[in-house]
Amino acid sequence: MKNEKEPGRRFDGGRCPKQGQMTLAGKLTLSMLFVLALALSVGGAVVLQGNFDDALQQAAAQAESQHLLYCYVIESDIMDLAARGDPVTEEYFADYGRRLTEYTGENPVALYRVAAEQVDDKAGRIEMTVRTLYNSFPWQEAPSGSNETYRIRRVDKATYLLLETQIRTRSAPPILLLTAHDVTNVFDARGRALWRFCEMEFVVLVFAGVVIALLARRLTKPLVRLTQASRSIASGAYDERTSLETNDEIGVLSESFDSMAQAVQEKVDALELSVQQREDFMGAFTHELKTPMTTVIGYADTLRSMQCEPELQHRAAGYIFSEAKRVEALSENLLKLLGLRDEAPQLTAVRLSELFAQTQHSIEPVIRPVKAEFADAQDITVYAERALMIDLLYNLIKNAATAKPKDGCVHIGWQKESEDAVNIFVQDTGIGIPAQALQRVTEPFYMVDKSRARAGGGSGMGLSVCRRIAQLHGSQLQIESEEGRGTTVTVRLAVKKTQGGTVQ
Repeated sequence: MKNEKEPGRRFDGGRCPKQGQMTLAGKLTLSMLFVLALALSVGGAVVLQGNFDDALQQAAAQAESQHLLYCYVIESDIMDLAARGDPVTEEYFADYGRRLTEYTGENPVALYRVAAEQVDDKAGRIEMTVRTLYNSFPWQEAPSGSNETYRIRRVDKATYLLLETQIRTRSAPPILLLTAHDVTNVFDARGRALWRFCEMEFVVLVFAGVVIALLARRLTKPLVRLTQASRSIASGAYDERTSLETNDEIGVLSESFDSMAQAVQEKVDALELSVQQREDFMGAFTHELKTPMTTVIGYADTLRSMQCEPELQHRAAGYIFSEAKRVEALSENLLKLLGLRDEAPQLTAVRLSELFAQTQHSIEPVIRPVKAEFADAQDITVYAERALMIDLLYNLIKNAATAKPKDGCVHIGWQKESEDAVNIFVQDTGIGIPAQALQRVTEPFYMVDKSRARAGGGSGMGLSVCRRIAQLHGSQLQIESEEGRGTTVTVRLAVKKTQGGTVQ
């Protein structure tokens, strides 16, 4: 049942994100982009650094080969001079340095005479005193005395790899050769690769951001639907459902949400029905009580205020008596219905034939000229509270008789339902009950035809009492009716079995 939203009613429990607040889809997008950017950056850094290290090692290997070649040439020349007996002068090394510079091109070369040296074990360095024989370095550079294979020096926009080696001589202090090898292209290649990677990463992140945003929006769309449904239900549309069919946790959540909404709707409908029944009960009770009391007061005032003829007195007294009896019957039915609420009957084994016989004895004088035809109950024994079941059958047969059965009879019978139960039914061929009234005929004071019910002395309480008696026996009243063709009311009772397992 869908209720319109009341004016002025506001619901804030299922609010949407305020302006400036990020949605779940936005948070998912940024989170996944952050993880993707972090993964790309770390992976790219590892790959680029690996490629750079490989390129630098290759350039260092080539530079070391050239440097060792220079050392070998110097050693060979020194040995040739020594073999010929010629002195190895400092002018010779200066001249050799100039020729080596012309050969190496832009790579600087320096030759030093080692005057003295001292080893520093803690620093891993050799403290030397040197004298420059030749130096083509365009910047200030001196031997380091380090045991490292090479060192890197950046000058202006160029990058050099420096190598130094001591060349021993027999009769003179050692010569130290320092060479610089240009590896600017290796570092420039690393910079270009890094720039290309940054461009690639930017394009990937932009593309991935669009795709992730669309996917996140699609994935969170069911949550938006759930929010809308919850807001609608909170506003009074209790028949609202999400109806999401996804094979994941959101689908399970949707099913649970719809089940909850169904339960809420059923509870609300039950409460509304309960309120309506209570209002109908109070209205009907007030009307049923007011009508006879008005009649009693009216006729009593007539007898009190004026001298009436005997015939009028007798008629007034008759009305007062009949209306008082009607109020008495109404009170008895109310007390009986209230008493049945807390009563827990002791069900005992009762022969169905005895229930039929006692009911027939009580009802026949009341429903004449309508007849009550009871089926043969054979040897069937049911579990019931005798007095309550007789009262139930009495009320059902009385109601059936007031329906003006066409054949002038009310039929009472039984039918085996299973090995454990039988159905007892009361059937008539009277005017029937409208379909829209079937759900309410067991409510207190509810009458389909009020004039016919009051004419027969009814107050609309009989079926309410019958329904409660059936509930106390673990059953329900099953009412089947068709207008113009009659009504059948059925109640189910448990049966007692014999030792052989047959119904007794």
